[in-house]
Parts: sequence; structure tokens; C-alpha cells
Amino acid sequence: MRIISGDECGLLKESIPEVSRASEDGKKKEPNADSGVSRLGDSGAELSMNRSMGIVDLAFAQLDSSNEDVGAGSLSFCAMRANGSLERWEGFSPYDSKEDRICGGTYRMSNSMGDVFESSDKSASEYQGRPIAMCSAHQYQTFSDKSSPNNIVACCSSTGRVSVIDTNDFGKGVVAQYDAYSKGNRVAPSKISHTRGQFENRDIATAMTMSTDAQKIVIGGRERAANMLDVESGKNIWKCPNSLFLKSKNLAPNRQTLLQQPIWATAIQFLSKTDTVAVNESTDLLAIGTAYKQLQIYDIRTDATQRRPVLYTPEWDSTKDNLLEHRVTSLCQLDSNRIVVGDSAGFMHTLDMRKFTKNNRSLSASVGRFSGPAGSVRQIIKHETLPIIACVGLDRMVRTFDINKRTQLDCVYMKQRLNCMLFCSDGTWDNNGSLVDEDDEGAKSEEDHDVGNEGNIDDEDEVKDYVDSSADEDSEGEETDSDAPSDLEEEAPKSKRQRK
Repeated sequence: MRIISGDECGLLKESIPEVSRASEDGKKKEPNADSGVSRLGDSGAELSMNRSMGIVDLAFAQLDSSNEDVGAGSLSFCAMRANGSLERWEGFSPYDSKEDRICGGTYRMSNSMGDVFESSDKSASEYQGRPIAMCSAHQYQTFSDKSSPNNIVACCSSTGRVSVIDTNDFGKGVVAQYDAYSKGNRVAPSKISHTRGQFENRDIATAMTMSTDAQKIVIGGRERAANMLDVESGKNIWKCPNSLFLKSKNLAPNRQTLLQQPIWATAIQFLSKTDTVAVNESTDLLAIGTAYKQLQIYDIRTDATQRRPVLYTPEWDSTKDNLLEHRVTSLCQLDSNRIVVGDSAGFMHTLDMRKFTKNNRSLSASVGRFSGPAGSVRQIIKHETLPIIACVGLDRMVRTFDINKRTQLDCVYMKQRLNCMLFCSDGTWDNNGSLVDEDDEGAKSEEDHDVGNEGNIDDEDEVKDYVDSSADEDSEGEETDSDAPSDLEEEAPKSKRQRK
């Protein structure tokens, strides 16, 4: 397995978790930053670290398979930095032999561009916001025999400005730019309503995602319902294609206080249409995690009769047991029914959508938890073919987990706090260097274990007869007069008569 991670100091690193999984003698290693970890870029020069150049997000880009230089280990991805710049990287990671899988790949930056959120009107001095997310239609490394029109990335700022870039031609620059919170020529309120004092909080948008067909973008934020934009036109297409500013609806007001539920989307993900069980006869679903400790599932069909959540976890209550106790920061779909929810405290809960109910606390919906992270979980990604998920966060660790057993497989220390990651599609391998298939993941053969002094599991245990030491009160007397009756034999009938 290969994992590419980006941290807050602007460094891109490639990690191979299997290298730090076990040593030659079979003993597990302690997490360290030198085992299977390498920096991307010019290895001959010292790479400087700068928080203003921190990596905000990573996304795969499509490769042209007609190119002779493109092989099975080739990959391409884009990186967005905290200053708004965008970079495209290309690399190759061979894995034909054990030596290749241990060594890091070779990567180079092929293209780059400046601030993608810069307005076309140079005279305007409006607040552009800070970069919050970047997404593409490719969750894994993909290949195509021709240039695909869906090979685009979308970048979003905290003010809701969306910039679309064609990764096939960086020379064009930004091909389209939209505002998620505008209605025609009239701009929607650009600050938070309940901010105290003279401070104006214009950072509204907090999360974004793109559909697999690169046709829809969903943006959510603080005090703003999730908006679904069309990539080509920039219009809101949720509920009605001809409408310009329709969006999702919040939960119904509280029955007792009649107060509106607060809105703050912090994690958004499209659920797979093929791997998701239908809800209200629909598989076109969208999952949204909020800062108010809730997970909401929306039906995003244009002809849907309901724009409120069709499934959701109960509202957080300090006087009752809750399903989620902290702010949701990341989402990952495991299968047709289960979703992993990562929060700001380092908890990773597995929730079963079939057990969501509207009339109680739905505590049974939590079917397990992945333990390990000690800080806010920033991103969770599932491997393309193997039953393995990986996560990164503020604890500076890259961790991998077995989905079926919910056990931690690897833990690699990366030195800096991590913001994002990419999970390459190559398979995993054991300590002997042989590839492990999906069905054999997590299983080890008897030959893989060093049983030297510990014995073989098939050997029979040595069993000794039990000796009662209380019967040897006077060992010397027994040796001299072996024929004389012992005191225990004389007292035995007395004790029986006393019990009667």
C-alpha cells in the first residue's frame, strides 16, 4: 500500500505502512518517521516548511493511458495550498518485486498556477476567503485512452467562491468561477448573523464534494444549507433544474420551543448509487455531517418530494445518551449500509443506516468503533479493492484499519499535523514480500511466524499430576510408620458424623 499525505507545513510525503508494520524477527516496531516515509519533490535540496504554503487538500487526476510513459504504477494528482495555489504532480511507483514495493516512488511537479480564487476584475478588492477544499470526480487513480472532459478539479474558498480548473490544460487557468451564495446579481448576506461585537465573520463555507460524473458540486457551511451547483452553468440544480437558488431544507423546528435547528455542515459525501440500499425508493443520496454532532442523509433527486433529511441521527442532548458526542469532521462509506464518521476528538464510529429511527435516540445504530486516533480526524478513505481504511489527523499519524475486524494494522508517525491524504490502488504485502489478496488480507500463514523458542501450536501440552500439599503435614512420620493409619483417616468418620 502507498499513501500520499499533505500536512500543514506544506510537505507532501509518501508512506508505505508495511515497512513499519513488523521487523525481520516478527516483532512489531514502534511508530517512527524513518520507516517507509519519503518526501515528494527535489531530494537534492532541503525542502522548506511554511504554514502559508500548507497543503489544504489532495485529489487524483486522470492519466492518459495512450502515453507510452504511463504504466500500472503511474499516478497523477493535484494539491491545493493554503495561499490558493494549485499544483499538479505526476509519479511512478513500481511494485513488481519486494524491493520495488519497499522503495519509494519517483514524483515531480508537472504544472502549477497561482491563486485560483483571484477575481477577474483586478480593481475589485473584495475578501476572497481562505481555501477550504478541493475535489475531483476521481477518488482513485484512473486511466483513459483519451483526454476526458471530466478531468477537472473544483476548488472552494470560505466565502463560497468555486473555481473550476481543467487539469488536461493548466494553461487555460480557471475555466469557470461561481459563487455558491449568490442569487442572480444580488449577493446573499456575506457574514454570519450572530457574530458578536464589531467583528464580521465572512468565512461561511466549510465543506465541499463533487459527484463521480463531475456534473454536480455540493457546498455547505455555517448558517447556510447545502447548495448543489451544476458544474457547467453554476446554477443550483437541487429540486428543480430551472430554479436558480433552491437548496436543501433544514430539520423541522423543535416541537416544544419552536426554535429552528442550527445549520453547520462540516463534512459532505455522495453515497454510491450502486452500493447503497434504497431509502424511500431512492439511491441518489447525500450524507452530511454537521458541527452539531449529527449525520443527515438527503434524497437529492430533482423530483424528490422531500428536501428535508430522510434519515438523520438524533439531536445532541446533554441530559441523555447520544450517538455522536463531538463535531463531525469526515465521512467514509464502507458498504451499502455502513458509514464511518470521524469527529474532532479522534473517535471513528461505524453507523448502520438501517437502524436510524426518528422517535428515539438510535443508540443501536453505532455498530462499532475504530480506536487509535488521538486527535481530530481530518480524512478517512477506503482502499479501492482491499477491506482496509486509512485515516489522518492532528495526531501526526497515518493509520490503517481492517474493516471487518476493526483492528489497527499500521501506524506511521509523520512528524507534522496532517490535513489530507490519497490512498493508492496498489495491493498490500506481507513480511515475506508476497502480495496479499482481498480474501487473504489480515490472515497469516504458519510459516510467517517465528515460533523458535515458543513451541509449535500443534504440539501437545505437558500435563502434570496434581499434588495436594495439605496431605503432607508430617512427611517424616509417614516415612517411619507407613502402615499406621493417618490422622486424616481417623478424623474422616468423625467429621461425617458431625455433619449428620
